[in-house]
Amino acid sequence: MGCCSNFCGLLVLVIAVGVGYLQTFEYPWGIVFRVMFTIQGYGKPMTQPVPMDQPIAPRPSEELFLPLPSGAKMPANGIGMCCRPTAYDEESVYNTILWYLLSGGRHIDTAAVYGNHVPIGKALKEAAKRGIPRSEVFLVTKVWPANYGYDGTMAAAGRMLKQLDVDYIDLVLLHAPRMISWRMVAAWWGGMNWLIGDGDEFSHMPCEDQVTCRKATWKALSELREQGLIRDVGVSNFRVPQMKELQGLGMAPIAANQIQFHPWIPDFQQEIVDFCNANRIVITAYFSLGGLQSKDKTLQLDDIKAIGKKHSRSSGQVLLRWALAKNVSIIPGTGNPKHMKENLGIYDFSLSPDEVSRIDALRSHPIADDFFFMQF
Repeated sequence: MGCCSNFCGLLVLVIAVGVGYLQTFEYPWGIVFRVMFTIQGYGKPMTQPVPMDQPIAPRPSEELFLPLPSGAKMPANGIGMCCRPTAYDEESVYNTILWYLLSGGRHIDTAAVYGNHVPIGKALKEAAKRGIPRSEVFLVTKVWPANYGYDGTMAAAGRMLKQLDVDYIDLVLLHAPRMISWRMVAAWWGGMNWLIGDGDEFSHMPCEDQVTCRKATWKALSELREQGLIRDVGVSNFRVPQMKELQGLGMAPIAANQIQFHPWIPDFQQEIVDFCNANRIVITAYFSLGGLQSKDKTLQLDDIKAIGKKHSRSSGQVLLRWALAKNVSIIPGTGNPKHMKENLGIYDFSLSPDEVSRIDALRSHPIADDFFFMQF
């Protein structure tokens, strides 16, 4: 008993010291995820360099675009630069972006907290040298809640522009309406509540309260939009009341909301989708295939596989095409050039209304219970 008590006490002490150390960084969660995915990728192949004579593939035929308030059109099919080993290894990030652009893709989604702006910027420069100008690329990044507030956002935007080495950013999102708490992550990973006790915030919002933070951040982004440094502004993981809060300011319109979106979303998430559709706010989906926890299961569902077999397509391509049928932008993440081409190659087939309805009906499938949604 005493040995167990000593071990638990030591474990708590180590965690407390670790948390204190992480607080010295601007983006503690960024460090956590970087370490986690670096360990996950240890010994695994990273993204290989792009040959100097690699030809530029044409953009997908019948490519779809989604209109934004600025008049810009966002490619509906992009690449997400988060949540896998090749999104944190700088050499792999550089190679990934270059492979993606040379494969015909033009929509890149990243964020300040991912810590990969610099290699993305270098890849954009190299792509321009090879014949793909910056003007063809739709670049999205996000402001992390630790930088919310007027001054914090202005400073963060300046850093992002410098790190990416660009004159403007096509779309900047508020990454989340509030800081991610220990409890959210414990629920996400499962079975960890005993470890964190009653603690809540990993780190705190920099303003008096969350609403003040969000409004001040929106004011800063709206001004940057007027200056032309940002073309459009949007949100991520926002619910309906939080979007109405920003709309009430009468500043820049909300261009997009990036949320978890796939056939298994719960009712509260569908309410967000319905509100965005009614207000001409583009939905961008992350975890389109089911995410880290459930992708292996979703891709093996009989209904998805049967539809894929009919079209001679993979289950992943079917799910991505389903999202496009819902007028939703997708950003599947990969560092594998073969998978990039597969993800981009979904424009030369379409799902029938019956097939879309068949996938819609999967919302009531028991697999829906496997998903966790951060409810901010």
